Amino acid sequence: MSLCSDNDHDLKTIFDHMKNELADGGETNLLSFGHVLRDMGKYDDANKYYHRLLNELPDDHEDIERCYHALGRVAKEQGDYDSSLKWHHKSLEIMQQTLRSDHPNIAKTCYAIGNAYRKKNDFQRALESYKNALTIVKQAFGEDHPKVAYGFGNMGLVYDLEKKHLEALECHQQGLTILEKHLPADHPDLGKSHNNIGEAHYSLGHYDLALENFQLALKIFHKSLPPQHPATIHVLNNMSHFHDDRGGF
Repeated sequence: MSLCSDNDHDLKTIFDHMKNELADGGETNLLSFGHVLRDMGKYDDANKYYHRLLNELPDDHEDIERCYHALGRVAKEQGDYDSSLKWHHKSLEIMQQTLRSDHPNIAKTCYAIGNAYRKKNDFQRALESYKNALTIVKQAFGEDHPKVAYGFGNMGLVYDLEKKHLEALECHQQGLTILEKHLPADHPDLGKSHNNIGEAHYSLGHYDLALENFQLALKIFHKSLPPQHPATIHVLNNMSHFHDDRGGF
């Protein structure tokens, strides 16, 4: 815990609780702490740790690229999509210099770049990035792998924004079918898939199916995420809008 400053005492409980899981009995570092904070929605704290690590690492350390990727994810969550693209392109540049063109880690960053473009409503570039990533992960892992599922989910989000709700629903359902084979029943990614499926059903006028999936998502989030996590708030907002539109509870 010497890694924490005097202003970080409120985080000590989090670190104590997560330490064994983070490192699996090995060394726990600032990058790991940053990931925990990011996953809990504590984005400012995560940023602090990632930048601290960047300042401490030698220029050729492998974690430099990982920090760039992590900073890009946090920037996206904070709504700073231009900064997210900047960090992810820095990450991609390093990987293109050190990895083969079909390496799975390149797909990870292509997904992230697609996410930032999607948030900027640049749907063409988003789909291009997602499809590039999906091609890589299918070659690397086969058709039935969580990384393939995330590709379908990402594409589904773009189709939803383009009002192509049937295509969106198909993508989200394909992704969920794969994830259910690989993840624990209460994993938050399953909750996100159910929420996305609920949104697609709602847009198509399938109201009972929409509410069913929103409820499944909320049940999972209550078990796996803090109450104020953005994913939990998002599905609660969806349910509130659903009930408002449908005439109340």
